[in-house]
Amino acid sequence: EDLQETMQSLVGIVRQESEMMEAYHRLQTYKERASRLGVSGHREYNGGWHTAIDVHNLLDVSEAITISAVERKESRGGHFREDFPDKATEFGTINIAVRQGAGDVMEIGRLPIPPIPDHLKQVIEEQKS
Repeated sequence: EDLQETMQSLVGIVRQESEMMEAYHRLQTYKERASRLGVSGHREYNGGWHTAIDVHNLLDVSEAITISAVERKESRGGHFREDFPDKATEFGTINIAVRQGAGDVMEIGRLPIPPIPDHLKQVIEEQKS
């Protein structure tokens, strides 16, 4: 399987931790292979040169998506976990944040969502009725 197939089949619309962990391990293999990737020539009129750069970015984004999805142990909106089908209150108050740290290691954290201002709460309540 290639990167696109891995992400679609293992970190797609309906997710399970075991499948996402399989995807994570495949991503590590892809990253190791990509470390040996090279293209001769220069960037002008060289589609392979641009693709070689894109591969690293695609792998980084795929890893960030995967570890974030593993961390969010609930279903909410477009994020559906078969192994956690309900909303969890704690995840309604935080965002999962991922950044690339030292040595290209992904670091994951939880950032509190600021409270909704009163004037916006009023609008939301008016929309419900």
